[in-house]
Amino acid sequence: MANYKDYIFVLWGDGFDEVAATIFITEFRKAGLRVKVVALTPRRLSGAHGLALGTDMFLEQARRVAHKALCVVLPGSTSRLAQLANDPRLSEFFNLARDNKARFIVGQVDNGDMADLLGGADADVASYPPKEELLEFAREVAGSLAGVG
Repeated sequence: MANYKDYIFVLWGDGFDEVAATIFITEFRKAGLRVKVVALTPRRLSGAHGLALGTDMFLEQARRVAHKALCVVLPGSTSRLAQLANDPRLSEFFNLARDNKARFIVGQVDNGDMADLLGGADADVASYPPKEELLEFAREVAGSLAGVG
């Protein structure tokens, strides 16, 4: 259950899934959760279909509060997320979030790739469903994180 000190992070990078990102951001904020959209690079980032989302903080800032992560959403495909695997800043962010028992929500990606990216198989990882089921899934996750469902 969330408290006022918890963070929900939605990571945002070039080519990420803007449909999934906006649904999670909207549903989590409607549930009263503290959502931060985290830019993985300091330049302007556009999603898979060209939509640019405003971000709340950069990865450097998010690393400072990653130990308060309740949930981390990675709205991207295996190929997009694989590009992140060698970033030590992101590894540290994931380790801090995982140590706080954060839940990771990812697109339809290979579980082995996610274990490597998140630093181990002990992470709480859930794949979000296809677009037609995504809104209901996001609402259910928001409710469970907010302690409503």
